[in-house]
Amino acid sequence: MKEAGVDVTATASAPPTRATVEGRVLLSRHGICTTFGVGRATAERWWRHRATNGHPAVAWQQGRRQWWGEQAMRTFVNDLAASPPDRLDDDEETVLTRAALARRFHVSVQHLANLYSARDDTGHPRPARRIGRHLYWSLGEMDSWWQHREATKRDSLTSVDHSGNGDDLLTLDQAAAVLGYTDASVIRGYLARSPGYFPRPDWTDPHGRRHYLRRTVWAFADSRTRPGRAGRPRPGAPG
Repeated sequence: MKEAGVDVTATASAPPTRATVEGRVLLSRHGICTTFGVGRATAERWWRHRATNGHPAVAWQQGRRQWWGEQAMRTFVNDLAASPPDRLDDDEETVLTRAALARRFHVSVQHLANLYSARDDTGHPRPARRIGRHLYWSLGEMDSWWQHREATKRDSLTSVDHSGNGDDLLTLDQAAAVLGYTDASVIRGYLARSPGYFPRPDWTDPHGRRHYLRRTVWAFADSRTRPGRAGRPRPGAPG
């Protein structure tokens, strides 16, 4: 179809995909789908969220059919595929990606993702903003939630025995006692199921038994993120 300054590419079996208007190449929504290999639902979702994701404005209207500049759409799609900025600041709030929050809280991205998946139980805040496929959370809201979560965890931690000399070398059972555990089973569980969570031994004897400096155990106690448990006294153990 041609009119003055307009050349529209179409076939009898498919909607038009491209138009040239005054020398400028435009794409219909169908053209966006075929050019960038996305489904119609994705293209429509991009358009619905144009207020936050930077989708180009309509360049030309032909009846009810809308057209967008091809170059502007290529820039938009490339930006979607690129890594998003970790932080966005405006007059209302500061928002961060999950990766930036993980670095802030010194945890893994997967750990935060798990907390978000279980948000009905964990109270993890909902995203404050979405840009394309990328989610952002309010810095203030996340800080408040994390501080409350950490305070609750600290309240559930066992009491630590801070007496003694930091250079004392302790067995695993003695380290457990310092941490308020009934026996070393909790520490052995950390070592078996969560490599890297409990510190490496300061010395291993010829029989393979681990020994820890008391100050190493204290440092772990100050940084631990899991409550552990005091456990139940074993039969015959001192009450």
